[in-house]
Amino acid sequence: NFLFLRGDSHAQYEIRVYAEKMLDTVKKWVPITHAAFLDYRVGAAHLSSKGLKIVKSMVNGNKVGYEDSGLSKREWNELMEVIDKKNLIVS
Repeated sequence: NFLFLRGDSHAQYEIRVYAEKMLDTVKKWVPITHAAFLDYRVGAAHLSSKGLKIVKSMVNGNKVGYEDSGLSKREWNELMEVIDKKNLIVS
């Protein structure tokens, strides 16, 4: 959790540099763990229950629009960004 939060681009510069050095050490010491960290924490996407319901509906071939989603505009746009449906982003 420390490395995830402190390695984020929004973290204070000095803390981020420290976390990046720690990640370099982790990569050399336990490369499989480092790869898993990148796959399951850094590269992961987290969905709300509403977001998951929308994704399931889309996978089942249903058309889902922002108006019917129950999500705020920000939530909708973030979800569309995550699932690579940029054409459905609402202005």
